[in-house]
Amino acid sequence: MMIKDNVMSKNMISALALLVVAFGSAAVHAQEAPEAAQDSAAEETPAAVEETPAVEEAPVVEEAPDESAESFEAAEAAEEVAQPLSGQAEDPMYWAQMRDVYTVQKREFQKQGRFALSVYGGMIPNNAFERYIPVGLRLNYFILENIGLELATSYAISMSTGLEDFLSEPAPGLGAQRILVGDTQISHTNFGILWSPFYGKTAFYNTILNYFDLYLFAGAGLVITETVPDFNAEPEQEFKPEGALGAGMAFYLGDHATLRIDFRQFIFAKVAGVGGVATPSEASLGLGWFF
Repeated sequence: MMIKDNVMSKNMISALALLVVAFGSAAVHAQEAPEAAQDSAAEETPAAVEETPAVEEAPVVEEAPDESAESFEAAEAAEEVAQPLSGQAEDPMYWAQMRDVYTVQKREFQKQGRFALSVYGGMIPNNAFERYIPVGLRLNYFILENIGLELATSYAISMSTGLEDFLSEPAPGLGAQRILVGDTQISHTNFGILWSPFYGKTAFYNTILNYFDLYLFAGAGLVITETVPDFNAEPEQEFKPEGALGAGMAFYLGDHATLRIDFRQFIFAKVAGVGGVATPSEASLGLGWFF
């Protein structure tokens, strides 16, 4: 009986030992499983991290809007060239650039507040007995850009036309007789106003620009004449008031020089006893300098 009890106890100890061994191995496998899962997760994580930049660096989605925007801007620019906006169409500088031409702008040559002195010479042709070559000076001061004052004086060099000598030749059966010519002009001095309502500019091959003015003149002054009052009398000088009307054109060369073309119509009373008025016309060409 005791032998059987010993055998049973040994068998129970053996069974317990096997259970302990089986439980320990199961626990070891349970611990290895999470570590293996962590190792596998750790091995997979770098792959995921490595794949993430590939998605961020992909430029396909970002470049598509830029290309469309550029193509839209190019199309819009082409449309503006083909059909300019109304504001551009009304701008003269836009068409100047498109057609490669120049428009008249505000001139660079300014006259306001400046003095100018010019010398001139000309001709007074409308006298049957004498031709006059006036030589004179003009002094100008410009109150405004288009309004100026002018003081002008001239001396007239006279030349006979030969008509007086022809008429003085004695006719058959008649004695020689001197012709009364009337007034001989010696000098003109006038003070008046210049008004320049128009101005413009000329271009030489679109590189050299010169400005010019068109102006009107009105003034009054004094004329000195020489008159033979009667046959065989000595000539006498007279000082007479006169009026002056005129027009002209001035070309401005650089910042100071000017070229002037002028016309003046003088009006004064003829010699006493003859009656009427004399209306000599003067055409002249002058060179001036602005200070």
